[in-house]
Amino acid sequence: MYIEHKHFKLPNNSSEVDVYISPTGSIQFMIEGKEKVLEGDFHKLAFKKIESGVDLVYKTRSVKSSWDIILSKKDAELVSRMIDEADENFEIIMRDL
Repeated sequence: MYIEHKHFKLPNNSSEVDVYISPTGSIQFMIEGKEKVLEGDFHKLAFKKIESGVDLVYKTRSVKSSWDIILSKKDAELVSRMIDEADENFEIIMRDL
């Protein structure tokens, strides 16, 4: 299965992040220099506009597994398009089965 990948620079600091989106609904953010990977189901991801960009918020019932990351407006729009494309690809795959 095809996994989409993009590399972004975070707006609030000098860190960079790799984003991986799968048609099965999973999203991963791997922040350069940190060992923690932010991951989850992209259908539970909310985009919240803030002054410094867009806060991508992932909420679950467990506070420990909830997370957020701030991207520039342009990068957040690209992530949103990537998610839409992944959804479309998944529908195509399921229809072909």
